[in-house]
Amino acid sequence: MESLRSNALAQRPDLKALENRVKAEENALLLALRDFYPDAEVTAAYDSIMGNGPARDLAFQVGVRINLPVRMGRRNGAVAEARAKIAQRRAELDGRVNQVQFQVQEAYEQLVESERILVLYDKTILPAARENVNAAQSAYTTGKTPFLSLIEAQRNLVSLRDRNYEATADYFRRVANLERAIGGPLPRPDMAPPPQEDSINGRVD
Repeated sequence: MESLRSNALAQRPDLKALENRVKAEENALLLALRDFYPDAEVTAAYDSIMGNGPARDLAFQVGVRINLPVRMGRRNGAVAEARAKIAQRRAELDGRVNQVQFQVQEAYEQLVESERILVLYDKTILPAARENVNAAQSAYTTGKTPFLSLIEAQRNLVSLRDRNYEATADYFRRVANLERAIGGPLPRPDMAPPPQEDSINGRVD
């Protein structure tokens, strides 16, 4: 589960989108804070100096223009708004993270349940049904049971195999659900159901 959750947090595109929104709001806060610093502008020119007296010869001139932030109310409002947006985006991200973790947990538990069902069919249910068919066939050959008993045993095996195929299809649907929950392929490439039988006699694909 820890590996699946880590993959989901790293791969889910909706989480990445929310993280980018948080970063964008944090950058907006930095810009709002920069408005509190004086805005200085350096100027240079090569010109004559004009004054009350006669004009002087051309000379280099250097000046500094400073814009002092005196309207603090507007700047404080911008900072407060930026911080409120950051809190909102972070709350949205935390809520989505909790939702993703729940989805991963739910999908994982459903997949484990399907895996157990397939193992149960492969190790217990189908072998018992095949043994029942073999026993019914032997009993019919020796005349101990009627032909209908053999037919019923074979019908029961076919029905169980059909349910096994349905459980296999459900398994792969749950694999897809878990991959959607984590935003990518499963980290366990060995997760696969047991081989399926394609005949009443138990031949394996």
